[in-house]
Amino acid sequence: MSTNYIQAQPHIDKIREALWDGIAYGRASLMVGSGFSLNARSEGLPHNTLPTWNDLMLQMIDELGIPDDDLVKLKTTTQSTLVALRIAQEYAAFHGRAQLDEFLINKVPDMQFHPGALHSQALALPWSDIFTTNWDTLLERTASQLLDYRYHLVLTTSDIARRRRPRIVKLHGTFPSNDPFIITEEDFRTYPQKFASFVNLVQQSIMENILCLVGFSGDDPNFLSWSGWVRDNLKEHRPRIYLCGVLNLRDGQIKMLEERGVIPIDLSTLFTNKPTFPGNKHEIALKWFFANLQAGQPPNLLNWPEPPDSHPVDFPEFPAIPPYSGKVPRKELVIPKE
Repeated sequence: MSTNYIQAQPHIDKIREALWDGIAYGRASLMVGSGFSLNARSEGLPHNTLPTWNDLMLQMIDELGIPDDDLVKLKTTTQSTLVALRIAQEYAAFHGRAQLDEFLINKVPDMQFHPGALHSQALALPWSDIFTTNWDTLLERTASQLLDYRYHLVLTTSDIARRRRPRIVKLHGTFPSNDPFIITEEDFRTYPQKFASFVNLVQQSIMENILCLVGFSGDDPNFLSWSGWVRDNLKEHRPRIYLCGVLNLRDGQIKMLEERGVIPIDLSTLFTNKPTFPGNKHEIALKWFFANLQAGQPPNLLNWPEPPDSHPVDFPEFPAIPPYSGKVPRKELVIPKE
């Protein structure tokens, strides 16, 4: 195993420190995007992953019968990241909103997929809150299987006052019936007004905690919407926001993210000089990342001064995961189940 830590390790250390700074939960929140759902497991299906935004857009284009020339014109007159929202808006206008929601339910076979190991690994960490823009139910189904932690589910704005941390907050609706499913241009435009309570909840969490984003790309409409809102409203007071994953960013893209107050943790560097690395790089890199966060857990007082395992998960191809480096052990993590 390599002993050279990746360049992003100092940023990961900041997340580790915040994550484990608490008794019941830490000072770090997680926001989960659609890319994370690609780690789900399917059984007996002709396709191996849930459809992406691009997959849904292509199916809408086919149903709407949009000519290629019109599609080219749309792409040249609309920001590329907003094309999917515009297509969904046209679908809703032509077929009606109820038909759009039905389209999403039919095209995203939520219950035919099961949470993968990566879902369990992510939710085993003591996040203050978990926010998600995903409509699928993979996170809440994972949470129902946990023995040590109890996440409280927030499906609607009225749930906010009745659910305490740690929570799983479904920001953009959830299958099968908690709609609207936020997907159209108009949905995003009116979201801060129609769902002000959710916006305020995220704002409060961002002011109090480090925010870690996974399953997003730099041009994901959900990512652009939330990071833009934070930049516009919190300005210079915004805390650290980390975009984590196999990002493969150019220098210009990194600079653009930093100007938006987002620090990229690009795990593609794990695969430097490994062009033929087998398996799903996104999944493997996040497994290493979450294991890295887990390794920041202070040792249990009951086991002190026994040193913690310096390598909680074996990743022989990747840099070594540094063990817990603090000097004072903390009490055993206990999150109330009620």
